[in-house]
Amino acid sequence: MKRKKLFLPIVLVLFVICLLTIKLYYSSIANSLVFNQIGAINNLLSKKLVDNYFSEDEDIKRLANSSIKKIVLKDLEQENWLDYIEFIDINLYPYDIIHDNKEDLIISVNLSKDQGLIGIYRQYEDKYIMANKIHNLTNIINISAIRIEPSEKSFIVTEELLDEMLGAYFTDNFMRVFSKIDGEFIEVFRQSLDYSAIYLEKSGDPEIDDPKWFNITENSVVDNITVERNKIVINLSKTLSKYEGLNPHSFSIPSDFRLVYQSNYDVKLVWSDLYNSFIMSEGKIISQNIEVGILEDTAQTVDYLLNLTGKYYKVKDKNEKILYVDSNDVIIIKNFQPYDEEGWYNDRKNILR
Repeated sequence: MKRKKLFLPIVLVLFVICLLTIKLYYSSIANSLVFNQIGAINNLLSKKLVDNYFSEDEDIKRLANSSIKKIVLKDLEQENWLDYIEFIDINLYPYDIIHDNKEDLIISVNLSKDQGLIGIYRQYEDKYIMANKIHNLTNIINISAIRIEPSEKSFIVTEELLDEMLGAYFTDNFMRVFSKIDGEFIEVFRQSLDYSAIYLEKSGDPEIDDPKWFNITENSVVDNITVERNKIVINLSKTLSKYEGLNPHSFSIPSDFRLVYQSNYDVKLVWSDLYNSFIMSEGKIISQNIEVGILEDTAQTVDYLLNLTGKYYKVKDKNEKILYVDSNDVIIIKNFQPYDEEGWYNDRKNILR
């Protein structure tokens, strides 16, 4: 009698479990079909699929992520990476880049630890269509976009990481700014945020008998792109440091370094429509009698701390050509750099040796 009383509840429990299992099974099939339909229609990126990517339901988000990867890789002509899709990282950033009050979509794709690219999508009705691409990036950490009012200028800002510590002994966490010029997004500014490199003197001069190890670093703080006196500007402060290894006469990388030199710079860069770049100043190359936009002063770089470069200006001419010109061969026509209270250019140096 007791067995009969126990048997009925057990059967009911098993029956309910079977019903739930069947329901979950068919529900998952239905979800898969929905995702396949959403992702497969003309191989287009639908707004529904993007909404699912931002879903709080992890299963829905995972399925959307996988579908979007396949679509974006094909749009970026990277079909050869489809076999490695599970190792590829993507991130979606909704922004209005085109000034039409519609939400565009920036999608970053990290194919590997040092190979990244970006797809920029415009929204049309209920789908997104790829409008632009940005190639030749490293590992993308973050993306933002900035619209400058009341102008129609827009910028895409990337933060990237290049880690070569295993081979070349340096890491570079840097930012880049891209702007749309002649229909394409091109790089108009680049700055290291946190750079560190370890260098053995003998690498540059094999004749040195007792080479020293050095660690050179660059740390920068970059303000947001803003408008000052009707000019679009970037302000940055950077510190360059040189450290010397405490165990010289060794071919092994030292475990300890001491600070021997440090310099600080406040730099202002102004957007130039003439040179399609953010420039430090406008100048003229004396020997060639041509006007240029000055992009960088090599005396304010970490390479200069190791005497790996002379005093040169990195400049851009009106034909978009990049040149490195001896600073003695350049006349500054218009300088945008900040000055201190006494009117001197603001480059504060602190020699510690």
